[in-house]
Amino acid sequence: MNTILTFILPLTLLVWQSPKFTFEVIDTDTDATLIAMSSTAETLWLSGTNGTIMKSNDEGLTWSDNLWTGPDSLQFRDIQGLTEGKAVAMSIGTGEASQIFLTADEGKSWIRSYMMTHPDGFLDCIDFWDDQRGVAYGDSFDGYPFILRTTDGGRSWARVLPENLPKALEGEGGFASSGTCITTASGGRAWVGTGNGPSARVLLTEDYGQTWKAVASPLISGEAAGITSIDFTEDGSGFITGGNLSMMEQYTDNCAVSRDYGLTWELTSSPVTKGALYGSSIASINEQDYFFVCGPNGIDYSFDDGKSWQNLDTANYWVVHFDSGRSIGWAAGKNGRLIKINIGE
Repeated sequence: MNTILTFILPLTLLVWQSPKFTFEVIDTDTDATLIAMSSTAETLWLSGTNGTIMKSNDEGLTWSDNLWTGPDSLQFRDIQGLTEGKAVAMSIGTGEASQIFLTADEGKSWIRSYMMTHPDGFLDCIDFWDDQRGVAYGDSFDGYPFILRTTDGGRSWARVLPENLPKALEGEGGFASSGTCITTASGGRAWVGTGNGPSARVLLTEDYGQTWKAVASPLISGEAAGITSIDFTEDGSGFITGGNLSMMEQYTDNCAVSRDYGLTWELTSSPVTKGALYGSSIASINEQDYFFVCGPNGIDYSFDDGKSWQNLDTANYWVVHFDSGRSIGWAAGKNGRLIKINIGE
């Protein structure tokens, strides 16, 4: 006779719970629209409209008065902290309104290191690999992308030669909406998200900006449409967002991911927030990526590579910023609004 033995083993079900996302509002004592953010080990930097540049040396608990003493007509759409006391700020506008400034004394004084000389030129964003090597991107006006490089910490800038660039598409440029249309990574990699052309493209470099190539993305394209923001992790995971700035109450193809350093892209699901999105950031914590997107209609997050999204707030935001490995981040926008975001367990 055959005996069938049945073993009843204890079964442990591991249920992964989504992390908790909370935020608190921080008083900045300004009514400027805050557009760009950067951080170093010592300092958080913020910049925006009305000639606004601010910093915090205590994790954002308190903020300085406006550090800019020049014309308040300048719009500082990007800022990059370098080392202690050093930062580079970029103002935007057609022609000579596009300028780059450098401080080495915590913002007490600023020197101009670049001014756009072409009347149709328009800077959109800057980023740095380290405290010496950086890159800036602007709208095309002569058939090639406008890309600047610095190798001396922003004290001088030189344009990348046309023979080292792909040809620009008709009308192609960028969006100075959050200072994040360009991002850098180790090993000389960098990526630019473009817009306003017949295709929303990603420009890539692997040699600290000396040579570039272009790949197509699936984001909505055309006039006033394309990629506004791009971010990458060190392992080659990337995220782009954007939309059509004339369609602020509709859903469009405005978010995509890459797993191969930006060579190919795949659309995600639509975020909760409608309309064009201005800023994005990837928070990488314990090998888990969290995507954040923000725009005039709110800020959303995803912890499953964009398969699903949750809304964090419905206020007007232009920029969201997380440093790799940190569960604390920031988002800022209209009327001086600034929030501190916490990713909990």
